[in-house]
Amino acid sequence: MLDDGGSAVDAALTMAITQWVVNSPMCGPGGELFVMHVVDGRAMVYGGWSRTPTRFPVDGPVTPRGPTAAVVPGALRGVEAAWNAAGRLPWRRLFDDALKHSHGHLVTESMERSYRSVVERGKADALHAVIDQEATPTTGTNVSCERLGRTLSLLAERGADEFYDGALAVAIIAAAQADGAYLKPADLHSMDAQIAEAMMTEIDGLTIAVPPPPSQSCLTAEILAASPASAPPTSVEFVNAVAPLTRDRLIEKCIVGLEGTAASIAADDTSAAVVVHSLAGVQYGSGWVAGDTGIALGNRVGANLSTRPDLPASNPFPGGVLVHTLSAAWFRAGDRSLLIATPGGDRQVQWLAQAGQRFRHGATIDDIVTGPRWFVCPEGDRFGVPGGIGKEWYLFAEPDVEWANQTSVASFAVQRVDTVGGGLQGVTFEPDGQRHFGADPRSGGSALSQGGT
Repeated sequence: MLDDGGSAVDAALTMAITQWVVNSPMCGPGGELFVMHVVDGRAMVYGGWSRTPTRFPVDGPVTPRGPTAAVVPGALRGVEAAWNAAGRLPWRRLFDDALKHSHGHLVTESMERSYRSVVERGKADALHAVIDQEATPTTGTNVSCERLGRTLSLLAERGADEFYDGALAVAIIAAAQADGAYLKPADLHSMDAQIAEAMMTEIDGLTIAVPPPPSQSCLTAEILAASPASAPPTSVEFVNAVAPLTRDRLIEKCIVGLEGTAASIAADDTSAAVVVHSLAGVQYGSGWVAGDTGIALGNRVGANLSTRPDLPASNPFPGGVLVHTLSAAWFRAGDRSLLIATPGGDRQVQWLAQAGQRFRHGATIDDIVTGPRWFVCPEGDRFGVPGGIGKEWYLFAEPDVEWANQTSVASFAVQRVDTVGGGLQGVTFEPDGQRHFGADPRSGGSALSQGGT
């Protein structure tokens, strides 16, 4: 995309849309995303946030799967808004690679694990409504998604309005009515993007820009503001300062809310853009596919919904856009900057803070994305709140974290794990004009740099 004259936004969006096909169990147009675009020292956010259907019953129940869990997807409105603002290539070009791969692509080891997880979760029927294969795909085999490809072809030709107000919208609503989903035409017709400047914070010479609510990214800035500037992110000093605060703020957002899960990142000569999109596919999404569209609808797990009366900010309300764990951050110190994002639920803001602390200390992009990590989380719920509120919280740490073998730190019991998970992707802009890219190998991430940068 960059070689063809496209912008960083064009490139990041194309990668994200291609992921909808080659990583269809994890993400797709049936969920939400935001695009963060940094140019000329300014960061803009284009939010395609999902909403609770207006027909959703106030008293719940909140179900994690099935048609009644389906959100009103905002992803395509976010894509459209970012492309309108900063795209250079034709709209259709964003879909070309996805359409090519919808006719067939090789399954990687990571993809095979994803497919197996879907089946183990009892969502095999939904998986086969997306991919054109009855058996669970294995590494090295070829798999296609022709139904999803036809849907994406319509979107490429007719634009995002096709999803919200065209024949595709009619098909989605017909499937919703047949299967008992709460979606209705007005839900799709009224969907629009939220466009805003990023929230900027200055902390001891470090500039932090994060997406505004409903993203919970602002917690990253709070964590770094509370941390000693000189403390390594895996040190006891850092953990003592930020782990209790992190726990308290994650719980608080389920009580009072915030005022106001795949990723792809790209940079051109003058700007950088990242797309963070939810686990809207069949693996962690609703597990419901709308008719023969090949579109798996996201659910409300990512929005941390609960009907618990003691967590009012997590209670569903019709048409609501609620706090979401999709997060990213832009850090700047002097004439060096970093744009970074990661999927990972309530772990996400903690990992971004650790990445920001490493950047603060002058670390390279490789050290930032591959360094050992930890997070604080409730027992039995490694994706965080609200499910774990009321349970004991633990510190989960990888073996190379210096305190991983201790029994407790900052009044938390320590649980050592082989890996806390992956997903970090980032790009640094260096004082000499070079750009350096990094992607977390924990999740099979890879980075491509051109022209020696």
